[in-house]
Amino acid sequence: MKLTKISYISLLIASLVAAPSCTGVLDTPPTTSPSESIFWQSKGDFESALAGCYNAMQAKTLSYGILAYDGLTDNAYGSASSSYVYRCDMIQSDNIDPSMEGFIPELYDEAYGAIATINIFLDRLAKYEGTDMEDVRGQFEGEALFLRSYCYYLLYLCYGEVPYVTEPLTIDTQNMPKSELETVYTNLIGDLQNAIDLLPEQTYKEAGGHATKSAAKALKARVLMFHAYGEDGNIQNRDEVQEAYDLLNSISGYSLMQRYGDNFMASTQEASDEILFSIKFLAPNNYTDFDHKYGNYAPIRPVQNLSDEFEEGDERLDQIIAFDDKYQWPGGEVVSLNKSDLKKAVVKWLTPLLKDGESWEASTRSEQDIVLLRWGELLLLKAEAANELGIAGEDQLVNEVRQRAGLSGLGVGLNQSQMREAIRHERRVETPFELIRYYDMKRWRIMDKLNGIELDPLLAGHIPAWSEAHFYFPLPQEQIDFSNGVLVQNPNY
Repeated sequence: MKLTKISYISLLIASLVAAPSCTGVLDTPPTTSPSESIFWQSKGDFESALAGCYNAMQAKTLSYGILAYDGLTDNAYGSASSSYVYRCDMIQSDNIDPSMEGFIPELYDEAYGAIATINIFLDRLAKYEGTDMEDVRGQFEGEALFLRSYCYYLLYLCYGEVPYVTEPLTIDTQNMPKSELETVYTNLIGDLQNAIDLLPEQTYKEAGGHATKSAAKALKARVLMFHAYGEDGNIQNRDEVQEAYDLLNSISGYSLMQRYGDNFMASTQEASDEILFSIKFLAPNNYTDFDHKYGNYAPIRPVQNLSDEFEEGDERLDQIIAFDDKYQWPGGEVVSLNKSDLKKAVVKWLTPLLKDGESWEASTRSEQDIVLLRWGELLLLKAEAANELGIAGEDQLVNEVRQRAGLSGLGVGLNQSQMREAIRHERRVETPFELIRYYDMKRWRIMDKLNGIELDPLLAGHIPAWSEAHFYFPLPQEQIDFSNGVLVQNPNY
């Protein structure tokens, strides 16, 4: 049975802890309301409101739309005929316009919607004078800061310069200018350090689905490793790499699941000692239509450029990709899946169909947790940091991941450059459809690999492209227009 200690609820006090959708995404309701006379009055109110903050993280582009990010890379193609992939096919072709639908406005809207909810929570928490919160005040603040930081991490990764809003906005303050890129980075690092200082030293399993110190350390390390690379794709700041390594080295209590795919199925995720943080769902009341969308319609299609990357005997391949229209989950029959025109489909994350003839219905209530931080990926990030710093022994971290996949260890005597390529290869085959490949390609400055690449010989008419001018998304044009000139568009759009 899948269990969770967090009760994800739709709060009736939406006017206090939810952002509106009728105007600009930085707009929030007035911060005074008659509802305050009956809410924000006790520890129980703050527990409910914190659950509302976690609930805000369940938005598509923050959680169960995670597969689509690989459609921006060399791992996958997002079907042009599907609305489930946020027009990643156009972005992958460098056909980007500030007014386009899909990723460009949706991630921006959903991230700032969650940020608005969290900012109201933090504001009320700081103002609360009751004595019943003293044992949890710091932890609650740390959890909220971590959640907000993840939203800003995605905004920083995708848009670069964005407004860094930390307080509830009013009609008078709703139009916020962008912060400079380094300011966004500095604020994000500062918030994550505050979260680290406030959060308890527990494993994710022990915390019952709440953010922990280890999760904040891991996310900070990820941000540091993004910023450490320069425009030439080389390390420009060794101090940041050292700090990332030290943070990852200080995390304990996690280990690899015996079977890679068990991290991504609802029936086995609760037993995982590998997951550091996930966006949790729990049917029948808190669910998505993930299986129906991404299982039945296969809008995100793995490409041969990815499948060719796997070595012979790599057990991860069959736990990530189904070939042709047949697949067999452990303990089940060979089942028929809906065909993809590329003859490959994602099975990672999907709820198993154990009998032939079964299918995911429109009524299927999917409850797989969306894993955002995982020990397998972090071992490889730690190995990368160690290699760049010249710290010996990083091959053992890579070999631990490879051995779980049924592969032999790396050869001895690899130099730094060879080890760098081995780690990059391993990260690609370990992390498809986890929003890691896009992060890696951008920080390593290898997005230009898309120019002229053949993603798949069966994919005709789709020409990937990349321009450095579009390293960051444009800000949604509707937000530029709404701001009355306060919000300035990113360059080159």
